[in-house]
Amino acid sequence: MFRDWTIDNGHVFIEHEAGSEPKDALLPCIRRNEDEEPYLTPEEELRRMTEQVEESQGFDINFKEFRCIFNYLPVDFDDNGYVKPPETTRTLMDRLSRKSLEKYNKEKGTDFEFVKFIKGNLHETGCPATMYYITFQGKAPSDDEPKEFRAKVCYFAHEPNLYHSCELKSEKKVHFIETEEKEDAKKRRLAQELSNAEK
Repeated sequence: MFRDWTIDNGHVFIEHEAGSEPKDALLPCIRRNEDEEPYLTPEEELRRMTEQVEESQGFDINFKEFRCIFNYLPVDFDDNGYVKPPETTRTLMDRLSRKSLEKYNKEKGTDFEFVKFIKGNLHETGCPATMYYITFQGKAPSDDEPKEFRAKVCYFAHEPNLYHSCELKSEKKVHFIETEEKEDAKKRRLAQELSNAEK
């Protein structure tokens, strides 16, 4: 039995180094300008891109750090080269997000509604399929605050799509650590308020 190759993140590689792109190459819609830092060698860019893909599972890549063109790209609404007309990239992202959320609701017994597409990255697979890493918002009818979801979808031009995952993005919990100085000032103020209340 063959292992499903679409489950894993694809190997990261440089398609074109900065300055060696063919004239007809589609440049990423988000890219570091030549005069912007950080100034990295192609090897450093490859290492950094690989780290970001592995750490975020393909969802959070800071393309503004890179000059080289990789096989991982940001979704560009102005580039409809990955879709079959009359569909556009915008309508495809909307459709894949909604279908992922529908599948999530069915599996989890929830009733989240699609709010909006936030961002997406894609990975060229080298066959007639494109892997999408989509971040979008969904909202439960009982909650006014939208939640972020992440969906991984393998889009095939002539076959049914594979909806690999759709998960709520974990919320980062922020803990405020007060300095001793602020903590002492707070204690003094509370002590003063108690003292005034007793009078």
